[in-house]
Amino acid sequence: MADEDEGPDPQEIERAEDKFQNLIEERNKLNEESNFYREERNALHEERDKIREEVDELKEKRDELTDKASEHKKRRNELQSKAKELIEFKKEKRDKIENNLSKKVEELKVDIDGLERKQETTAIPVEEENELLDELKEKRKELEEKQELLKEQDEILEQVEELDKKIDDLFQEADKEHEKVVKYSEESQKYHDQIEDIYDEINDLNREADKLHQKFVEVKERADHYHQRAMEMKDEILAMKRQKKEEKIKRRKRLLEQNKKVRKELEDEEKLEKERQKMLEMLKKDGKAEI
Repeated sequence: MADEDEGPDPQEIERAEDKFQNLIEERNKLNEESNFYREERNALHEERDKIREEVDELKEKRDELTDKASEHKKRRNELQSKAKELIEFKKEKRDKIENNLSKKVEELKVDIDGLERKQETTAIPVEEENELLDELKEKRKELEEKQELLKEQDEILEQVEELDKKIDDLFQEADKEHEKVVKYSEESQKYHDQIEDIYDEINDLNREADKLHQKFVEVKERADHYHQRAMEMKDEILAMKRQKKEEKIKRRKRLLEQNKKVRKELEDEEKLEKERQKMLEMLKKDGKAEI
């Protein structure tokens, strides 16, 4: 540091200005680097956003297919449920069918024919004949009941056949609906798998963008640090220049005051010399002057 009266040394100010410029250059360099990381990060964000739009489109298609699969699944389940109800109904009908009923009817007819021939061709006591007639009456009544039941069973079997056809038709239709369920589910799954792959890509982009953002923050903090130091150096330079200017003004003021004093002293000396000259002139006139 130069003498206090003279203010800061010009070389010191020059060194400070060089340091200030170096700080500014380093700050600008770091700002350029941080801008690079920021632009790269933003580019990744833009790429990610475009991919997200693609994901939204895929989701829309996937959801549409999923809805179709759900509709056909519901229809399939309804058909299967209806078919199962008919199966239960058919089972109830079949439970009412008496096995070997036709055979029993034929056996009753044979028995009745035998009893009738016995009655017509054999001489038997009245009491035994009455027993035969009672038995014949019971057999005919049982035959009538069995024949009526057989008729009902034939109707039931006809209904069962119709039920079987309806059940087969329902299951066939349910199978067709199931095929559509499988078809739309598989197509939906393909879109879902694509979405999962794209999500992996988005996550990779996010991780890379986060790394770039971290670098941007780190470099920006360093740039701000150099900027702060540069501003402090700028304030210091301005203070030094201000001090230099103030010292210059003080020196000029002192010079002006000294010049003023000198001029005053010179003016006084001139006046004194004029008085002396005047006295000498007066002495000469008086003849008393001594040289």
